Amino acid sequence: MVRKWFVLLAALALPSCSDLPDYHYKMTVNVATPEGDRAYSSVRGIHSEYVSSIMSSSGRTIKDTLEGEAVIMDLPDGRTIYALVSRPDNPDYGTYVTGPALGPQIPRGGKAKDGLTILSGNFLDEIVSRRRQMLALKGACALPRTVSHNPSHRDDYKPMPMWPMFVTFENSKDPTTVREVTPEALGVKNITIEITKDDITTAVQERLPWLESQGRAHGSLRPNPPRYLSDTTPIQRVSARDFSTELFK
Repeated sequence: MVRKWFVLLAALALPSCSDLPDYHYKMTVNVATPEGDRAYSSVRGIHSEYVSSIMSSSGRTIKDTLEGEAVIMDLPDGRTIYALVSRPDNPDYGTYVTGPALGPQIPRGGKAKDGLTILSGNFLDEIVSRRRQMLALKGACALPRTVSHNPSHRDDYKPMPMWPMFVTFENSKDPTTVREVTPEALGVKNITIEITKDDITTAVQERLPWLESQGRAHGSLRPNPPRYLSDTTPIQRVSARDFSTELFK
């Protein structure tokens, strides 16, 4: 009986998973072309759960898991460009990209326009509260190209890129022909993020049927990359898993 009451009290003391809502977000890349402006989108999902952590005073932290894929961009000139779902230098890119776009719309402290209150004190409570306010936002918000957060105040610090990496293939049937395309070369005007109830996009693997076998290989698409990671360029580190999270399963 004592054990039963202990388990019950522990369950009541911990935040429930229902307090931490999952959500879908849409990334839209707006491009200027000779034929006029074009908008290309992909919908991704974020599943959140509480997990144990020795780094948190509460013994728990929040783990976000991404489900989704790259933005497919069929340009009027016949090229197909992919805005990757993750970055070679940061595989978790897709899980937090909503923050730099939507976070500035949520005031800290007091009450937001929708009447929801930012909680103070408990770190997890504040994250959950801010998450709820983020999900209440309407419309698309601009994603900054970089964010400048230098917690170590290092002189050699470089702003963190927030726009996705863009790639194309000289031959879509040959993954080794992958190459990077700059936003300037594409004519990217801006990129937006918005909360949506639309279904998660699933089209990349149909376009690139070799992704599954490449994903199992766990290697970069470019053959014979340099031996040391420090010697590689971002395009040399691009793998099949940067195109779809299905390959992580």
